[in-house]
Amino acid sequence: MTALLTLRFTKLTPDRHRFQYRRADGTGEAIEMETRSLLLHDLAHYAVESEAGLKGSFYGILAKIGGYQELSVNGGAALGGEIAITERIVGALQGALARVDFDTASFQSEVADYLSLFDDPPPRWFTPAFVAAVRERMRQLNGRWKATPFGETMELKFRPDEVEHRS
Repeated sequence: MTALLTLRFTKLTPDRHRFQYRRADGTGEAIEMETRSLLLHDLAHYAVESEAGLKGSFYGILAKIGGYQELSVNGGAALGGEIAITERIVGALQGALARVDFDTASFQSEVADYLSLFDDPPPRWFTPAFVAAVRERMRQLNGRWKATPFGETMELKFRPDEVEHRS
């Protein structure tokens, strides 16, 4: 299967990177961004959406319509549905990744409680095994990024139909 979306992250400086996406039809855009918070967030979306095989969250929607800035308004939560739940999970995951005492079952339970504040049940795929798989994928992505020299690009393919791991 052809990639639904090709993502390119180019390391420009210690603080800046270029994010470029290309849809299967050849359209897309490139944006220079601040790295400290935005790169981790974008990679967390990639890990969550890839592991879960999501098509209606940030990258799935970006592959079909709109642009990065349009979908980034309010973190996508304003769009509701799958993307809103994914945004909440990604946000929680970003903070949790730095924790030394990270426990996948506890994290999954905490996020399920958090989602209930919005009257959203946790998705069926959001299990401790899923959280562990996402955490491992993030470890790999962060390693790849750290190994990417300045001026070079880390390329990822977003193919939600080719999920390597489904919990």
